[in-house]
Amino acid sequence: LLNQHGSKERYIIVLYLKTQNEQKCFICDSRSPYNLHHNPNSHRVENIITTFQPEHKMSWWQSENGVHEVSIQLDLESMFRFSHLILTFKSFRPAAMLVERSKDFGRTWKVFRYFAEDCANSFPGVSEGPADSIDDLICDSRYSGAEPSTDGEVVLKALDPTFDIHDPYDPTIQELITLTNLRVNFTRLITLGDTLLMRRRRNPQEKYYYALYEMVVRGSCFCNGHASQCIPMDGARGDTFTEPGMVHAKCVCQHNTAGFNCERCQDFYHDAPWRPGGKTDSDVCRRCYCHGHSEKCHFDLARYLATGGVSGGVCDDCRNNRAGPQCDLCGPYYYQDPQRSMDDPNACIPCECNPDGSVDRGLCDPVTGQCVCKQNVEGERCDRCKSGFYGFNRDDPSGCQLCRCNFMGTIRTGNPCDQTTGTCICEPFAFGPQCDQCLPGYWGLGNTVYGCLPCDCDIGGALRTECSSVDGQCECRPNMVGLTCSEPAPGYFLASLDFYIYEAEHAAPLVRDWDVTFRTPDQPITWTGPGFVRVQDGAGLRFNVRNIPATLHYYVVVRYEPEVMCEYPCNCHHVGAYASSCSKFGGQCQCKPNVIGRCCDSCTPLTYGLGPDGCSQCDCDPSGSTAELCDQTTGQCSCREGVTARRCDKCNPGYYGFPLCRRCQCNGLADICDLVTGDCLDCREHSSGPHCERCKDGYVGDPVSGQPCEPCLCPDVNGSGRFFAISCNKDPHSGAPYCECLPGHTGLNCDSCAPGYYGDLRLPGGQCKECCCNNNIDPHDGEACDTVTGECLRCLHNTEGPRCQSCKRGYYGNAFAQDCKEMAGAIWLEFSQSAYPYVTGSSCCTWCSCDWRGIDHTKCPAGSPCFCNQETGQCPCRTGVKGTLCNECEDGYWNLDGESGCQQCNCDPEHGTIYPACDPYTGECLCKPGVIGLFCDDCAPGHDTNFPACEPCHACYHLGEKTVSDVRRDIERIETIRPCPENDRPIFELQNLRNLLDKLQSLANVTAKDELEKLEELLARIR
Repeated sequence: LLNQHGSKERYIIVLYLKTQNEQKCFICDSRSPYNLHHNPNSHRVENIITTFQPEHKMSWWQSENGVHEVSIQLDLESMFRFSHLILTFKSFRPAAMLVERSKDFGRTWKVFRYFAEDCANSFPGVSEGPADSIDDLICDSRYSGAEPSTDGEVVLKALDPTFDIHDPYDPTIQELITLTNLRVNFTRLITLGDTLLMRRRRNPQEKYYYALYEMVVRGSCFCNGHASQCIPMDGARGDTFTEPGMVHAKCVCQHNTAGFNCERCQDFYHDAPWRPGGKTDSDVCRRCYCHGHSEKCHFDLARYLATGGVSGGVCDDCRNNRAGPQCDLCGPYYYQDPQRSMDDPNACIPCECNPDGSVDRGLCDPVTGQCVCKQNVEGERCDRCKSGFYGFNRDDPSGCQLCRCNFMGTIRTGNPCDQTTGTCICEPFAFGPQCDQCLPGYWGLGNTVYGCLPCDCDIGGALRTECSSVDGQCECRPNMVGLTCSEPAPGYFLASLDFYIYEAEHAAPLVRDWDVTFRTPDQPITWTGPGFVRVQDGAGLRFNVRNIPATLHYYVVVRYEPEVMCEYPCNCHHVGAYASSCSKFGGQCQCKPNVIGRCCDSCTPLTYGLGPDGCSQCDCDPSGSTAELCDQTTGQCSCREGVTARRCDKCNPGYYGFPLCRRCQCNGLADICDLVTGDCLDCREHSSGPHCERCKDGYVGDPVSGQPCEPCLCPDVNGSGRFFAISCNKDPHSGAPYCECLPGHTGLNCDSCAPGYYGDLRLPGGQCKECCCNNNIDPHDGEACDTVTGECLRCLHNTEGPRCQSCKRGYYGNAFAQDCKEMAGAIWLEFSQSAYPYVTGSSCCTWCSCDWRGIDHTKCPAGSPCFCNQETGQCPCRTGVKGTLCNECEDGYWNLDGESGCQQCNCDPEHGTIYPACDPYTGECLCKPGVIGLFCDDCAPGHDTNFPACEPCHACYHLGEKTVSDVRRDIERIETIRPCPENDRPIFELQNLRNLLDKLQSLANVTAKDELEKLEELLARIR
């Protein structure tokens, strides 16, 4: 309460002036609390608290006489939900007042509503209603005025009942009904005009003061719909005012919510977003599902939206090597054992990636266990080069080098080069270090599946069988042309094999028994020449041959036809022939591709498998087969020893490196290996490596010498939760196993923390963590910090403290930057408060806490928090921000909570404001008289509109404005009057109207013409 009456003062009760016998003057003495019998004249503010006693009107609160601006502020212990306010006055109700609310314990305020007898004059610029929306700010004139002189009420409802509310948790509604503080500001007293006659009357202000019988504030504790009960706050003082039925602030939260107002979800109940209400399942906080690997989680809106509202919880600090939003994945260097469930604490097993061939030194897919290989590496463990690469090397960023082979001359399947030496593996008819040349007798590198094409020089048209390796051109005989010398040059031709034909009808008979017959036009042509000779058995013919060009070996062919023709069936094969019919002459059936025989019942050489599409090529691999021919039924080629498959293109199981198949070298611990690289597959007995030559991580032994792989003890076996090693090996001299410890661990079995690390390895899940000493210890000193608690023991660089975080006594500076300097000339006193300039506190320095809203982050160390100047304590402030901690706006700036710090006021000191500064919280400028607006850039009502002059209007303006306002308001009240036999109030209202009409008539001479016309019209309507 501000301006509370706290000393003796005389006052008058106006209501008693009308009576003859009542006492008129009284004394107010509020120096002691009210007591009905011993101190009935005390009128402190606690008297307005309703006690529901019969004599509650015997006490009230009363303000100082004649003081217009008085405030009553109600401070609540927490956020409450406000319903309405009822003020019952013993005195006149205020001529003007306003009610404000705060949601931040009084730091900022917002106006609920204005109340005034004359809204336009008391609160210029505020609408007089009715409200257009539920949160519209208006001035209400219904609860102001001189009547009644006592028992008058002012009522404020947080939510106007004329508006429908569909969602009580809408932010606009919540803004109106939630508060931590309520303030009633009385700004103007009702006076009857006699205060202007101060010289005639002794003290007229004794009649004018604010007096309240009671102040009723109705509401409830604010629990966001998640509680049905509220209890007193923790640590409440025992002398706090209590009353039966009193509403407390602390909610007893339900629906898995927590917080003072149930404003958040309980820990580990963040799978759905917090919502107010609790009426449906969607409003209840859901438990996170972490598969038993965590008890902490948080809500992630992005995940909630991505899953369509199914789940938004993200588990924190997953145990058992788990990761993922629900601890549903394995962490780095681990993957899910397919034989175990996600809830199993041992379900994540270590990756078995070769660190030389995988990225991130052995990272694998958390689901499949597939290693993430370097660019040119492949294999389940990233332990071999990809096809086309060689030279597996841990120091190579890509893992392997590209084979430098001509792809047109290298083999099409498998690796084009030896993966160890990089030697290229050529196609059968290609050769050279890079397989970039054809063998003699071949040409066209890359034009065939065998690398090069045979020259195929015509044996008769070419001089030799070799051709050009570039274009395949054969060396031709004279007058022969073409790639293979198989065509005659222009102007020449090649004689057919039967070029020299001698007709029988031109021969001489050896005996006379012959007959020459010439073909008639209707006979079919079945022979050469003009006819034929019919000869009998024993006859003979002599041919005279004179045109043979050279002496050679010749074949003599006699063409004849028997006199008697025979009929033979076609017998075309139903699979190998296209149709059942055949040629009329010779009986040849029409065969499908690669099918031969008169009946089309056989495959051509180098083909097999007579079927609906003909016969298929044998395609025997020349590197693995002994011949090009294959079984014409099965297609099986004849393979060399150690080679298998139909085409003889693979090594037998247990062999690798086709075509030079070699036995797999797996030390008896695997039966098969990679057919190309020879790397052993499925090594047994915990062995690993390309030849099963070493033990898996976490095991020790020597498979090469026959020693089995046994679990390492570092200090326990892998997967036990107490395995602190990367791997383990045997000492080459003693043969004893030793562990390769994880960072921070040491000892033969990794059972101790290394210097600079701490932890209790005896506890489940224990591990060694780095001592946090701010780089102020020797990391090689085994006693620099406590190996169990991590407390720093041997601080360097003139620092001290459990984290070496402070300069030791006699030094000052920045311990975090190893910059503690000796205090020259200072005398250290154990409890001195002035050991050095700008230094305070029993520990020599005081912690500075810069306000993050106002600091200039560009002046802070990169990646580090901002600290103040260690001598002055001044934090680095943004423009427009001041204060040692950068927690205030400079004059002329406001809104420290803004994204860019304080904003400039933009007030106009030359025209509308008193000075350039503004309210540091609201930005509102302090206007000159007659000026209004957030930036003081407009004239107030009752002033000339010529800004910035804003001269006041003539006095008659205000008098006429008030009179017209009174008449209009009373007309509205008349329209609501209904006569009632038990109520004489309407008669009283009519009497007041009559008095007002008389006033209007008396003011006719001082009212402007246009206003007078309006008044006359109103008078006519009233009468």
